Amino acid sequence: MFVIMHYLQIIHKLYNLPEDANQGYSEAEIAALENRLKIQLPATLRQYYLTIGKNKMVNDSFNRLTSLGEIGFSEDDHLVFYEENQAVVLWGIEKADLGMPNPPVYGTYDSARREWFTDADTTEHFLLSMAWWNGALGGLAHTAFTDLEEDLTPERIALVTANWQEQTGISNQLLRFFTNDYEDILVFTTEQNGQVNGIYTGTNREEKYNAIMSTLQMEWSYRIDRDE
Repeated sequence: MFVIMHYLQIIHKLYNLPEDANQGYSEAEIAALENRLKIQLPATLRQYYLTIGKNKMVNDSFNRLTSLGEIGFSEDDHLVFYEENQAVVLWGIEKADLGMPNPPVYGTYDSARREWFTDADTTEHFLLSMAWWNGALGGLAHTAFTDLEEDLTPERIALVTANWQEQTGISNQLLRFFTNDYEDILVFTTEQNGQVNGIYTGTNREEKYNAIMSTLQMEWSYRIDRDE
């Protein structure tokens, strides 16, 4: 279980964001959305848009947080606020759950948008998992990925589980998250049977990146090391 720490603090720490930076939508912009849709956003989602909703590295480096101008309801009354990078998958909150402060989040792979699955038990957990996943997929300055057979041995996978703490309870389809201090993130992608088929990692701190490379000693399918 991850250390008790507010999910927005975890995101700020991973992305090394200044606490006082203006990275969200204004109260007026959110009020205009709520008036348009005749709803009130759940407290957690509202706070996220206010605090960090305009940060592109967190919210649009792979999967995308929907802008306030685009957010709306599906035909079966899910408030859609996040989409996969090719818009194949959409995520949203059931209209009946909008009165909850931290409701579950559902996803749909169905092109007709008729079938939805529970992706996260709370909005906080969903937003945190997306920040971690986006970070490992390019939102952070130093990233690496491998799907090479020589990297995905039981011994190499055990190096991750021995040196980083799994963040259990943060549900996301076929993803497992690891970190120790929220200054880096490692992600296993898995098959339905749990077999690891890829390892992603990301951090904004060069010393953390170097430590990951030194500890795991993998070939890596690709590595990106850029200035923040």
